Amino acid sequence: MYYKTNPFSCIPDTISTSTTTMASSKSTLADIAVINEDNSIGRLKSVPRCYFEEYEVLQEQLSLYRQGYLHPVAVTDIIRPDVSISASRAQHAPSGYRILHKLGSGGEATVWLAQELDHLDRAVSLKIFSGHCSSAGEREARALKACVASPNTPGSRHILSLLDDFNISGPNGTHKVHVTEVVMPLMVLSRLLSPTSKTEVARDLARGLAHVHHCGFVHGDIHDGNVGCAMPPAFAREKIADMMSLLSSYDVTMVIPNNPAFHGPELPHYLLSACELLLVYESYNGLKAHQHAKLYDFGNARRAGEETNGTDDVRWAWPPPEAAFAYHGCNKREALPTMAGDIWCLGALILRLFTGEWILHDTSPACLLEQAKLDGVIPAAWREYWDTVAYLRDRSDQVTHENADVGWSKRRDYFMQKNPNVDVAEVELLISLLRRMLATEPEMRLSADEVLTYPWFAEGFGAPPDGPSPEPCEHNASVKR
Repeated sequence: MYYKTNPFSCIPDTISTSTTTMASSKSTLADIAVINEDNSIGRLKSVPRCYFEEYEVLQEQLSLYRQGYLHPVAVTDIIRPDVSISASRAQHAPSGYRILHKLGSGGEATVWLAQELDHLDRAVSLKIFSGHCSSAGEREARALKACVASPNTPGSRHILSLLDDFNISGPNGTHKVHVTEVVMPLMVLSRLLSPTSKTEVARDLARGLAHVHHCGFVHGDIHDGNVGCAMPPAFAREKIADMMSLLSSYDVTMVIPNNPAFHGPELPHYLLSACELLLVYESYNGLKAHQHAKLYDFGNARRAGEETNGTDDVRWAWPPPEAAFAYHGCNKREALPTMAGDIWCLGALILRLFTGEWILHDTSPACLLEQAKLDGVIPAAWREYWDTVAYLRDRSDQVTHENADVGWSKRRDYFMQKNPNVDVAEVELLISLLRRMLATEPEMRLSADEVLTYPWFAEGFGAPPDGPSPEPCEHNASVKR
C-alpha cells in the first residue's frame, strides 16, 4: 500500500443527531457461510448483505470485521486484558475500561473514548488494533515507551502518553490495545487556530520530533491525522457525566443482515460515527489556551537504521520524495522511514497548517513532478526513470530554481492575503524554513535540532521567546504509571 488510512481520518467536523440508517440493500456481496455437518452456520467468509446501502455508510467498512481484522465494539462494552496473553502487564494497572463513545476509525484500528473502571471520572483514549496490524502495535508501544516523559527532556511532553497496553482476544482474533491520553486531532482543530497558535503547534511538534530522534527513533508517518493537541486542563477536572452531556448524540448504522443466520460474533451490532470531540474542546476553553501539541500514531516507527520487522508494509500518508521515487521509479521498492523523511513530512504538515496546501494530490508518478518543483531540482538518481515517463519528461522545463522561487513567492503572497496583520519579515522566515525542510534531496534538509534553532521559531507570529514546555495538565500527571 502506498497510502494508509490513519485511525483518526474518519473524525468529521460535525456529527448529526442520533439516527439509524436502514434501506433496502442493493449490495453485490454474496451471503457466503460455512455450513457445518450439523447444518449450523459456521464462520462467515465474506460480509453478508445488510439492510443498508454500502455507499451511504459514513463509518468504517463492514468488510473490515472479519477474522484477523477489526474487533467488534459496542458502547458500554467493558474491555479487559486477556491475562493469558498479557503476562508482562503491570499488576497495579487498571482492571479494565468501559466504552463511552467513538473517537475515530480506519483500516488499522478503531479508537474509543473510554472510562477507567478503577477511577470512574478518568477519561482515556482506547485504541484497538486490527488483528493483522499487531506489528504496528508492537512498534508503537516500543517507541512510546522509549520516548516516555522525563523532567530533563521537555520535548518528551509533546509525545502521546502511553498509559497502558495489553492484548485482548475476540471473535476476530487477538488484538493489541493501547490506552493513552485523549487528544484533539489537528486536522479538525487547525481551521480554528490563529497564526500565533499555529506557531505554538509547529514549535511543539518540532520539539517532539527532535526528542524522538534523540531517542534513536524515526516516526515514519507524520501528517495532520497523526498529530493533535492535548485536551485543556478542565477536561481532566470535570466529571464524566458533564463531558458526556456534550456528546449525547450517537450516529449509528444498524448492522442487520438480510439473512438472520449470518449475524455472527464477527460483526458489530452497529457501526458508530466518531463523536464531536471539538465540542468538548471548545467548551473547556481549549481554543483560548496554549495549544500543547503532540505527536501520535507511531505504528510506522523504527529505530534509526533498523530493518523492517514483520510482514506488513511501510505505508505513508505523505511520502517524502525518496519514498515516492522508490515506489514509482524502483518497481514499488519499499523505502524505510528515515529522520530526513520525518523532516520533509513535518515541513509538509507546517505548510498545510499555514496555507492549507496539499503537496501531494495523487499517487501517480505525477507526484514526483510536484515534489521536484518545490525545490527546483530533479535528483540525478531520478533522471533515468524520469526520462522514460512522458508526463515527467515533457514537463522537465518546469523544474527550475526560478520557477521554485516564483512558486514560493505565490505562497507567501497567499498567506499574507489570508493573514494581513502578520509581519512580512516573519512570513519570509517561515518560507525560508519550509524550503530548507522540503528539499528534494534528503541530505540537504535541516535536522530536527536545526529546525528548532531556526530564527522563525523565535520570531514567528507573535510567539513568546522560546522556553520550557508547559507542565503536563493535572490529568496527565495523575495517570502516569
